[in-house]
Amino acid sequence: MSGATKDPSNTKAHAEGAQRAIGSQSDVGTPAARVDADVHQGIDNAFWERLPMPWRKMRPGSAVSWPASVLGHTGYRSDVHTEEGELHDRTATDVTKRLLDAYKVDFAILTGNAGLLGVAAHPNSRFGVSFAQAYNEWLIEDWLNVEPRFKGSMMVSQLDMAAAVAEVERVGHHKDIVQVILPSSSGRLYGDRFYWPLYEAAAAHGLPVAIHPSGYTVLPPTSAGWPTTYLEAHTMIATEYLNHMISLASQGPFEEFPGLRFVFIEGGVATFAPMLWRLEKNWKAVRAEVPWLTTSPREYLRTNFRFTTQPIEEPEDPELLRRIFTDLRAERSVMFASDWPHWDFDDPEAALRPLPIALRNRILGENALDLYGLRGAAPS
Repeated sequence: MSGATKDPSNTKAHAEGAQRAIGSQSDVGTPAARVDADVHQGIDNAFWERLPMPWRKMRPGSAVSWPASVLGHTGYRSDVHTEEGELHDRTATDVTKRLLDAYKVDFAILTGNAGLLGVAAHPNSRFGVSFAQAYNEWLIEDWLNVEPRFKGSMMVSQLDMAAAVAEVERVGHHKDIVQVILPSSSGRLYGDRFYWPLYEAAAAHGLPVAIHPSGYTVLPPTSAGWPTTYLEAHTMIATEYLNHMISLASQGPFEEFPGLRFVFIEGGVATFAPMLWRLEKNWKAVRAEVPWLTTSPREYLRTNFRFTTQPIEEPEDPELLRRIFTDLRAERSVMFASDWPHWDFDDPEAALRPLPIALRNRILGENALDLYGLRGAAPS
């Protein structure tokens, strides 16, 4: 599928605010669409069977199991477990019933299993390449081809850019693949030119590039080493994201590839605003160092940066959140995410109540429809 089809931001229809495929903008108080931008489908044996040998025997796990050890459970919502201890995230049928139908979700962006996403950062890149290929085939055949409301995030090797580009060329044209996903843990900041071939390929296919926290990693999540509690780790996720955002805004990939969109999934929202203030202030003072930047980094909120809500900050005064969202230009840059089926799942009915109805509708669905080219893609 061409970039113009997948990302309609430059089309006349989008510019004129084309009629929604789902619902109507005039339905005051009713979202025109509900898109969940972060849904984790479980890994089953059918996936592992797709891995060629010897990789099939090398099943990686999370480096540190904070949720299981500290919270006393697996990190999942209690209603995702059966009485026999099985998990209801393993089949498209179960996720459809328990999320899409139960919460009236029009589209779910599948982001994989967070504990395995970091395989892309495995130091054995051959393993990462084979893993990504097997994952993408399983994603398409067992999920995207089963339920039209599912849209997929394809995986690529983080360390082999030639293979990553080849994988985008191989499966990036699939009508239900809507983005490339990388782990937030990385040996390089994501503005680094090393990643630019991937960005060029993704932009050519109209695919945003997203990052998501990864449970399996050989790298500490901070420059000062490993946190020792889940409280620290869960809070520090935001700092990793801020570093990547600063790098992307400073190094110039958006000037090189204007169609590139970068999505920060599950990194919080409010923390980005003050760091952008600081970045803009410093850019004004030392902009001669980055002559390729022709406008304020804050303009990327309009053109290139996108954020998901979960885990959304919840200040005691709701007005603070509304002001932060205004500053982030949330009417374009922020998308709803539930993080299903994890323990800190956000209910789409409740998560955005402090926001005005028009903004809530943009975040619950409109922004994701725009980003992922889903207008006119109403599931049959």
